[in-house]
Amino acid sequence: MKKFYLCSALLFMLAGCQESEMPEDKEVNSAVPESLEASIVIKGKLNPGKEVILETTVKQGSQLVNEADEVLLEVRKSGQDKREMLEAKNTGSGMYQVMHTFDEQGKYIVVAHVTAKGLHVMPEKEVVIPDHESEGASAHPSTDLSIEFQSNPVKAGNSSSFEATVELDGKPLTNADVNFEVWKEGSEESHFTKAKEDGNGTYQNKVSLDESGTYKVQVHVEKDEVHEHQLETIQVN
Repeated sequence: MKKFYLCSALLFMLAGCQESEMPEDKEVNSAVPESLEASIVIKGKLNPGKEVILETTVKQGSQLVNEADEVLLEVRKSGQDKREMLEAKNTGSGMYQVMHTFDEQGKYIVVAHVTAKGLHVMPEKEVVIPDHESEGASAHPSTDLSIEFQSNPVKAGNSSSFEATVELDGKPLTNADVNFEVWKEGSEESHFTKAKEDGNGTYQNKVSLDESGTYKVQVHVEKDEVHEHQLETIQVN
């Protein structure tokens, strides 16, 4: 009998220890992480054969996500199975961009495949590309925007001054957000440099390129409803 009482006492003590590890008044942290959100914006005029920017902004709650594991833009024409998967590049402020050309008129479906913070979302956007005669169907109000790009001779390893003069309807466009996107021809990596306004619609900054070769420079211009870009080619000696 003594042995039976001893075993029962030991079992009672063990049960008490287990209960002490999880007090009744202690709450288990079961907070669910905030949901991941992504939006799609098309920047540029929607016309066949014209290059535009496909942009996805990624947020978790009120926080911008700048370190997404993967952001892919899927593009397919409505009613067709053929699709393109384009890898978007991080351009800062939670934005991921890739250039794309819609070759022909029609309705397209753009899907952003975003993986970040252990979560995955797939927002979708319908894009309509008009024919060349449909002047009123562009993504933004019709404007006459001109971008004149200049650079001094570029040498590998040295900084070079890039300059863009921007006019809207024949007048200097001031207080715009202008960036130079630069990449070596054949490379998938690009670098953005924000241009500083120098007055009268002129935007400048210095860019340093380490290797010689042929480079592409995309001038991005944004202000209010204006979202335009212009592609240039330079030679680095």
